[in-house]
Parts: sequence; C-alpha cells; structure tokens
Amino acid sequence: MKEFVAQERSLEASKTALILKSDFNLADCFTIFDPSHRGVVDAHDLRAGLSAVGVHPTSDELDLFITRYDANGDRRLSYNEFVKAFTPLDSYHAHMLQRRASNHRAPSLHRDDCFFPDTAAKHRSVWNVHF
Repeated sequence: MKEFVAQERSLEASKTALILKSDFNLADCFTIFDPSHRGVVDAHDLRAGLSAVGVHPTSDELDLFITRYDANGDRRLSYNEFVKAFTPLDSYHAHMLQRRASNHRAPSLHRDDCFFPDTAAKHRSVWNVHF
C-alpha cells in the first residue's frame, strides 16, 4: 500500500511539473496520439504515439493504462478520458491546464514538436511514471 501511495504522489508531482511548462496543453498532447482527429485513441494509437516520442511500454502496461482511464469500458480513450491522465487532482493546477489552448500551428517533423524540448522531455517523464 505504501508503494502505491508513493507512486501516486510521484505521478501527481510529475503532472504538476509538466503543467508548469507554459507551452503544455491538453489539445496538442491528445493530437500526438490522434493525428487523424477521430476523437478517440486505442492501444495501437497509444503505442504509435508513445513510440514516436521515445516511450516504449509493454502491452500489459498499455492495457493497465487504458483500463485505469477508460470510464465507459470500450477499450478506447476519448479526449475527456485521456486528459484525466494528465490533469492533477489539485484544482488550481487542473484549472490552469484546462484554460490553455493549442499552440500548434505548423506541420512538424516529430509528433511532439508542438512542445519546447524541455516540455517534451517532461511529457515523456510523465508517461514513464504512468508505466
């Protein structure tokens, strides 16, 4: 139980550190995994997006992630389900994050080019804490 609590605290701290990066926003984060703008992502989409940003979870880790955030049980994450993975429990930081709009304007070479390099690194670190 102590290990679970420590992991949850680490995840919350990672989310907060990412939110403090002014260029991080939920719309661009979701687009990394949903480049075709279908509005949902499945395990295949997550694996492709994570691989593109340099995170390589196991199939079991991906299944656990989807199970944790999939509210309706369809094995796909809608935008609203997905953003819960990055929204902290702290209402101040959650509100700060929800108010940010997309800052991505031009086509890019890499999926996470919508963020500055240090923000992209923090984004990867949150994913690593999830897994």
